[in-house]
Amino acid sequence: MAFLGAVLPRNPVKYLLAAFIFQTLYILFFHHYTREQARVQRTTLTKHYSLGETFAHNISIEDHGLMSIKIAALSDLAEHYLQHPSLNVHEISDVVSELFPWWDPSTLEYYPWKKSQSWKSNIFASMKSSKSSTGIVMSVMDSFAKEAAHLIGFLRNVHRCQLPIAIAYVGDADLKPQTREFLMKQGDDIIFIDLANIFDQHLVHLEGYAIKPFALLASPYPRTILMDADAVFFSNPDKLFDEYPGLRDTGALFFHDRNINSETDRHDWLGRQLEAAGRYPSAYLNESSLFYRRYSSEEVDAAVVCIDKSRIGLYMAVLFTCWMNTKEVRDASTFKIWHGDKESYWLSTELIGVPYSFEPWYAARMSQSQETGIQLFLDDDDEWKKQHPGPLKEPQNAFNHTGSPPPERSSCTLHMAHSDAWGVEPLWANGALWYDKGNKQHGISNWTHWYLGEPVHAVLGAYSDHNSDGSGDDKDDTAKEQQELERKILATQPEWLFMDWPLDYKTCFKRDLPRWRQLSVDFRNRLERMMYEVRRVEMEYETELQV
Repeated sequence: MAFLGAVLPRNPVKYLLAAFIFQTLYILFFHHYTREQARVQRTTLTKHYSLGETFAHNISIEDHGLMSIKIAALSDLAEHYLQHPSLNVHEISDVVSELFPWWDPSTLEYYPWKKSQSWKSNIFASMKSSKSSTGIVMSVMDSFAKEAAHLIGFLRNVHRCQLPIAIAYVGDADLKPQTREFLMKQGDDIIFIDLANIFDQHLVHLEGYAIKPFALLASPYPRTILMDADAVFFSNPDKLFDEYPGLRDTGALFFHDRNINSETDRHDWLGRQLEAAGRYPSAYLNESSLFYRRYSSEEVDAAVVCIDKSRIGLYMAVLFTCWMNTKEVRDASTFKIWHGDKESYWLSTELIGVPYSFEPWYAARMSQSQETGIQLFLDDDDEWKKQHPGPLKEPQNAFNHTGSPPPERSSCTLHMAHSDAWGVEPLWANGALWYDKGNKQHGISNWTHWYLGEPVHAVLGAYSDHNSDGSGDDKDDTAKEQQELERKILATQPEWLFMDWPLDYKTCFKRDLPRWRQLSVDFRNRLERMMYEVRRVEMEYETELQV
């Protein structure tokens, strides 16, 4: 009784009043909760019904625009589920599997709505994700194993990159066990992903370029940097997702290809697909794309693609990219219109209306002061050291890295170089470290200068009002003005010759010499260490694999 007396109010009226208040609050809370739950359920049913209607429309494998409508609706539904934890996220997996039969949640280590089934596995998953939320995935086959080892050596031994690396392949015939063992020795924190165990080969038939988007999808890292085996990084990409403004803001970063042009139906094809999707061109296309203005037939260099898959829209865009690269679709349309997989990454985001970003410049050029690269294999180490005098030192009066044209006896390489976020120095290049990867006997590149154009957004903005008053007297005058406008715009970017690469080596200095910049001593020293990595890998490869 003493206990009850201490707990209950001495005045019964106060007790009844307190009980009434608690009961009222409980009823109000419960009523609000049930009303909110009812609202969520109604919204969920509406979205499912709408999605069902969208899925009911049959489309051909060439209807990318119509397919994007389905995927955009699916993305909206998935966002809804993630915003309301009370909903069963397994229903999202069922719908995704219905649209993409080759997508199997039981074989994938990561997708945004994946939840662990027990508190114990949830703790382990949380620990693992905090350690490796960002990582690198590269698709590697035996024929590019050496270049992949070069890249791993650059990342681990020169740039001290700590990001985990996943190497994707399709069965032992694609990448032999002994080759995987060799690659595993090149650095720490390297895993292998056999895509044949993740995706039904009878449905997707992965080979060649088509492997890459599926490697991106199978990556266990929410924030993934997809790299070609023959990409060359000149600095540490550890902080790329945090430092590159466009990537930080949108979660997707693509890099421009050469600004070359050829007769193609690509521009008209994109227009038809946007119309079918019911979408206007994005702000990026309108303001920062030479391709959309028909000044270039190429848009992206997909040797490096950065995607934050934890963002639902971008994960759905990756699924869309994979769909474009399934055998039926790629044979019927994607590979007929585009060069392999390379344009499918940004097209998927454009067609479903997900924000994305590009580097501000089209691909930069690189040159060196000798006509061939440094020979890889020499008679002895003394001969190698003669050609490699060791680390350079910054002169007391450091040279200016702008407006420094290369020496007269210089030659360009065909590498597409891509700048860091600040336009200070090259971040990476496509084409391995060879002077000419198609003719490796020429040796290793020994770059001294590079050419970066003006930001495309600024260029197109400067010319956006050109001849807006339509003052041309006739069609001939208008055509001439348009040609002059195109010439002025393209003159702000490095020059390339379409499919005439032997001649291209000789033409790269004809445009705007002051725009060429000398590479810094720090960059050149890193390049020197990268050359040694190539030599080390080549010797180990021949010794261990007895090639």
